[in-house]
Amino acid sequence: MNNSDNTPEDTLLKCHRDVLWWKSMVEYTETEIIFINKLLNSNAFETTHDTVFEILNTFKNQIKTETKALKNLKEIIDGHDIKMRGMMECDDLSCDAVYLSNHESLKVHFEKFLKDFFEYKLKIYNYIGSILKQS
Repeated sequence: MNNSDNTPEDTLLKCHRDVLWWKSMVEYTETEIIFINKLLNSNAFETTHDTVFEILNTFKNQIKTETKALKNLKEIIDGHDIKMRGMMECDDLSCDAVYLSNHESLKVHFEKFLKDFFEYKLKIYNYIGSILKQS
């Protein structure tokens, strides 16, 4: 767990903060998914174009995929959080390196999920903004 300028405790604290942030973002994303599902299934859209229902169905199918990916990611993060406790018991650098490598790998996976989910939301919001009923 020894980075050049960090003590093992500093590194463990940084990893713990990452996990807390990831869990927070997962909860936030779960709430967003609930909202997006309600939005996609609402009657708030002008349906004058033939493709509206087709495009909305595509978004609905994608939200199912995003939901599954988030559930999988949440399970991985929870498992990682439990395994992180083993970092405190590491006595050698090779043990530390395994935990840090797993942590960095999960960090990359999490960041990719968020980036992809943000892009998905942007597509939905841009499209839905163009077909909302006018009051």
